[in-house]
Amino acid sequence: MNKAIIFIVLAALCPNFKLSAQTTTQITGRVVTESDGKALPGATISIKNSSTAVQSSSDGTFTIHTKTTGGTLSITYTGYRTKEITFNGSQKNLEIKMQESTNSFDDIQVIGYGKTTKKLNTGSVSSISAEQIEQQPVTNVLSALSGRMPGVFIQTTNGLPGGNISVQIRGKGSLAAGTDPLYIIDGVPYDGAPVGKGNTDVLNIAGAVSPLNNISPADIESISILKDADATSIYGSRGANGVVIITTKKAASGPTRFELNIQQGASTVSARPKLIDLQDYLSMRRAAFANDGLIPSSDPTSANYAPDLTIWSQTQQTDWVDYIFGHTANSTNLQTKISGGKGNTTFSVSGNFRSEGTVLPGNNSYLRGGMSAQIQHLSEDQKFSIRAISQLSRQNSDLSNIVSNLDRSYLTAPNYPFYSPDGSVNWYAGNLLAEINARSKNATDNSITSLDLSYRILPSLSFRVNSGYTRTSYDQKFISPSSSLQPGILNSTNFSFTGTQSFISEPQLDYNLRLGKHKFSFLLGGTYQMKSSERRSIIARGYTLESLMENPGSAATVTATGTSTNYRYASLFGRVTYNLMDSYIINLTLRRDGSSRFGPGNRFGNFGSAGASWIFSNLSWMKKNMPVLSFGKIRASYGSSGNDQIPDYGYLSTYSSPGSIVYQGIPVIRPSRISNADFKWENTRKLDLGVELAFFKDALSLTADYYLSRSSDQLVSYAIPQISGFSSYQANLPAVIENSGWEFGISSSNFKGKHFTWTSSLNLTIPRNILKSFENFENSSYASIYEIGYDISRIRGYRSLGIDPATGKTRYAGQNGEVSATPYFNYTIGRSAPDFYGGLGNSMRWNSFEFSLLLQFVRQQSKGGLIRNPGGSGAFNEFDLPVWSQANPGATVPPPSTQFDFYYGQSSANIFDTSYLRIKNAALAYHLPEKLAKKLGLGNLKVFAEGQNLYTFWKRNSGVIDPESGALSSTSGKNIPPLKTFVLGLQLNL
Repeated sequence: MNKAIIFIVLAALCPNFKLSAQTTTQITGRVVTESDGKALPGATISIKNSSTAVQSSSDGTFTIHTKTTGGTLSITYTGYRTKEITFNGSQKNLEIKMQESTNSFDDIQVIGYGKTTKKLNTGSVSSISAEQIEQQPVTNVLSALSGRMPGVFIQTTNGLPGGNISVQIRGKGSLAAGTDPLYIIDGVPYDGAPVGKGNTDVLNIAGAVSPLNNISPADIESISILKDADATSIYGSRGANGVVIITTKKAASGPTRFELNIQQGASTVSARPKLIDLQDYLSMRRAAFANDGLIPSSDPTSANYAPDLTIWSQTQQTDWVDYIFGHTANSTNLQTKISGGKGNTTFSVSGNFRSEGTVLPGNNSYLRGGMSAQIQHLSEDQKFSIRAISQLSRQNSDLSNIVSNLDRSYLTAPNYPFYSPDGSVNWYAGNLLAEINARSKNATDNSITSLDLSYRILPSLSFRVNSGYTRTSYDQKFISPSSSLQPGILNSTNFSFTGTQSFISEPQLDYNLRLGKHKFSFLLGGTYQMKSSERRSIIARGYTLESLMENPGSAATVTATGTSTNYRYASLFGRVTYNLMDSYIINLTLRRDGSSRFGPGNRFGNFGSAGASWIFSNLSWMKKNMPVLSFGKIRASYGSSGNDQIPDYGYLSTYSSPGSIVYQGIPVIRPSRISNADFKWENTRKLDLGVELAFFKDALSLTADYYLSRSSDQLVSYAIPQISGFSSYQANLPAVIENSGWEFGISSSNFKGKHFTWTSSLNLTIPRNILKSFENFENSSYASIYEIGYDISRIRGYRSLGIDPATGKTRYAGQNGEVSATPYFNYTIGRSAPDFYGGLGNSMRWNSFEFSLLLQFVRQQSKGGLIRNPGGSGAFNEFDLPVWSQANPGATVPPPSTQFDFYYGQSSANIFDTSYLRIKNAALAYHLPEKLAKKLGLGNLKVFAEGQNLYTFWKRNSGVIDPESGALSSTSGKNIPPLKTFVLGLQLNL
């Protein structure tokens, strides 16, 4: 028995020496569609059980070399069934006809440290292809994901170029630690957390900056979203919030070719709030004074001063929404690429440039330029391969920084004048004409370099090293000259610099073993990553010469602060996959992570998962008794992952130097953080149950998932008494957050003919988030923020009990739930997380024309922008909402009053149903017929028109400016509405 086992192992490991002595086999051919014979550029042609692979050129042709005299070719292309062809010796001019796949179960799926097919995958993964990305005129590629994937909630928090895009994968699982997913670009981790969040974004009209703006959407081949434990636990602690794997386009073999894509577009805001006009505003203000028994006064010293009723024009008005957001943002986008290669070496070099305006008033601009280069080489003996990719990009934006008054500016009184009667600037309630002179200037430099080395030691054993280096710097200036400020305020410039650089290396061993019907795949690897970050902030005030406001040395006073941190991360990971007849699949993963953000005793954490799937449609009796079922799979997974998205050095006592404080000529240092070396990893345990079905020869497919995850040992800054000298320290809270939900995906081939095809897709997510448990919750500082058994996105505030018909004033509940003169603040009045969301897509092709349409829908509620009751405290306009009266007793908006109601804006009366249905994307394209293109000397030519955020169906009589971005804010980050964009473009290959 022992001899038999040894013989089997040696047979599997033994290289075939005879093979290496044979001559090279050359196979040439062309990949086309089965329906109409059109070329399929970019199809992957590989030799099974080897690392040999090439891609078809623009006309579908390919050439592949191998030392193997016989074997099997595997041809894959997104949206088409995988095809396999056996070969024996050199073959020429093969014509490979690919059949469309309506359900994409045969599509290649990118997973952690590898690839598989959707059919054989045991995890929950959603993907989007380059074709779907190219149909969307977006600056940030994350916007292209919106409405297209179950379990992935994308929210545009700022529509300005460079603004942030919020990404939540299966809910928020942490109270205070980061909830951003892990981004992987060509195998290299990329820091996708918003830059400036919580500090400099308060000063920046574009808010926090999304690092993913650095990546050109045209360079991306596919994006895969890893959601469950089976898919994410291979990344250990970094995968707790999901993983976004971005794969850029590979160089294709064949003659050198040139590609050009040029687009010209125009954008406007996608939605506008409904406000009252001038006459209704004046009537409201007069009613406010009348209801309070007051007379408006033109005397600035009077308590009843009302210039909007006594001094300003009663007939001339300004549409402030149109003034601020009513401009057209023109854009130009250019993408070029040169690629080619023969034999075993391929290359590509691409460049991109984007120029974009904004909808804001004033002179605004956004520029982005970048270059990407890659080279791939495979040795003659097919054993060694190398792939090097380098991406460089730079962004520059120069915007009007009307941020100091942003949340109130569009609610300015319609008759508000820029100048007072004496000709001076009117600063009664801010002045947008003056504030436009403030500037926000941002410059971003970004580089990503990856090197992938692979060596096939044995036919079934490969060694690989993937290394990468990233460097990103953000240089921001917020310039406030005297002309943008009220009299008496010093001019100033805020300088902010953030720079990060990271290096990672991941060696891996990959071994495949086949014993009859049994197939095993083993992966063993390690990770070492080091990252350094630097942040500097300078506030310079009192410039005598304002032309020098970008030079801090020209200011009267300068205050500077700075920090520098280092982060180290090391791991060991392994994965074992067992496959029996492509029907029974088991996947086991284990990872041990070490992070420098924890104390020596808690630095390492162990994470792992188990996933299994059963393709029951392969059963013979199933095929016989249920012929309508063409594919059926049940899968399940369970596992754990951690989270270390907290600041560096949280377990140490740290010190800082104020710089300006000196004692006897010696600079003073002081404690800045209290130590706690006992906190440990935040831990998330995930369960996923899924089913995948296809009917009628894959014409109709269904995917359904139920997920449940619980995150414990919450990492927070725990509040402590100020008498200790500190306000908080890093610690674990005994709290558990639970995310659960249902995800559904349906795709169908509605019609398939020689000249016309029509496919549809639908995805729906029903999420649920609760604070499951919290030890000693009532006595913690979090009892006023969260509620056991409720969503952690809870909105708290005062509970409105309607309007008192006797007084016309809003009544509020005390802690006992009854009307009280001292209202209770900690009521749950809503949540910001959606009730459900999804998208409905349709794609049609008729001869050379293609058309696609995507509808996005969200059921949600939001906190509105009703800062004050109608007519109260200053000259501000109001949303066009029904006002309470004896004839309309159900309205929640109280009658006008000059008295400011402090509770109103923080009450349940300011919560609105902001559900919406949006025409997210529409694209129409015409492909020049292949024969005509060849006569013109072109590989292909496409003319297209695209639209994004075209129209939104929602309740416009809500207190928000847009249902997706919500109510404007000048303190918690900017949320300017997303833009409606139209683009015309031309794409050609030579």
